[in-house]
Amino acid sequence: MYEHDPLVLSYVHLRNFPREKDALHILKKVASQVKPIMRARGWKVPELAEFFPDQENLLGLNVNRGQKILLRLRYPRDRSLFLPVEQITDTMLHELSHIVHGPHDARFHALWNQLRDEHEGLVMKGYTGEGFLSEGHRLGGGRQLPMHEARRLARAAAERRQNLGAGSGRKLGGAGLLPGQDIRKVIVDAVERRNKTLQGCGNTNHNENEIRAISETATRNGFRTQAEEDAANEAAIAQALWELVQEDEKRKYGSAYVPPTPEHPSGSGGGAVVSSSAAYPSGGGGPVSLPTPDPGSSSAAPQPRTAAERRPLSPEPMSGWTCQICTLHNPDNYLCCDACGVERPENATKKIAGRTSKRPRTTIDLTTSPARPSRAEKEPAASLVRPPATWDCSFCGTTMERQWWTCSTCGKMKEDSK
Repeated sequence: MYEHDPLVLSYVHLRNFPREKDALHILKKVASQVKPIMRARGWKVPELAEFFPDQENLLGLNVNRGQKILLRLRYPRDRSLFLPVEQITDTMLHELSHIVHGPHDARFHALWNQLRDEHEGLVMKGYTGEGFLSEGHRLGGGRQLPMHEARRLARAAAERRQNLGAGSGRKLGGAGLLPGQDIRKVIVDAVERRNKTLQGCGNTNHNENEIRAISETATRNGFRTQAEEDAANEAAIAQALWELVQEDEKRKYGSAYVPPTPEHPSGSGGGAVVSSSAAYPSGGGGPVSLPTPDPGSSSAAPQPRTAAERRPLSPEPMSGWTCQICTLHNPDNYLCCDACGVERPENATKKIAGRTSKRPRTTIDLTTSPARPSRAEKEPAASLVRPPATWDCSFCGTTMERQWWTCSTCGKMKEDSK
């Protein structure tokens, strides 16, 4: 039984390089690991190819929004030695994110983070790729499994893996912490790996002609292999494991859960940028105009909103600050980088404080105030007086809701409890 709708149509590995069969196997392995993620978003990649560019830190390229994805499989100075599969897979997730977003902006990082989280969830459930099932089992034999049976098998396998790995503290592609190992060093190493993938992406460092030349070189020196049809039973198991991952996502986000779809590739992980990513459909070249409600229609009538709804969901395009380590553009109210955790630089804090201090302040004219009420009139009303809903930071002028004790821009604590 086969699935007649493969997501990666062909593979190209380099000819006359050592261990050619291993290179083809790695390409298929990486593709199989991300298939559930691609299937949920309706993504297809006609060609997944190996390349070996002269630029040693170049790890991947996305040609024409997913028409071809190029991956470095080998170390630059040793053609017979392959990079870790986990690193190649992370590069693949990075290049898949470029199907929707070109520049490395906040929307791109939100999508890339979501793909990494989903991949980690699949691995933790025991998924190792269609055609690469754990313990070498080819499930289902010659008959096609019904979906309820695939779900049962997937859930049982996931529970066994969870019991075996309980307390190990493992993350995707890594091992558990060794005795005496510094957790800070582990975090720094993870940040460095992420930055290496960012810096190894050729889409932001090369123009279209250079990307086309690199792509043509890889194809000219490569050997094409048509993708085999995937066994339907294995696709069913993969789909069942994907549903388990989405159950975890539902528990994580609650009522705010948004499943990843072609229209909303980031799903719940996109946060405030979900609606923005919808403006870049899969395979599309640029932003799409979103419908604007008619001012005269009833749907445009203002409705009372809660404090959480009044809070801005995302900064204006020109606001925020850029991390000097990983180049992620962060919102004004982030005191550290959302990608690598590096603290916001002092000069960025001063610029943000300067912008917020220029906000117009409300002036109250006290010359026309009414006469003070008598004591008898004032006492019954005193119980009705409520503290102000907001307070202004005395350092940078940012307006904060009363429930917050520190300024989201500069971190200064408010001066009284009102």
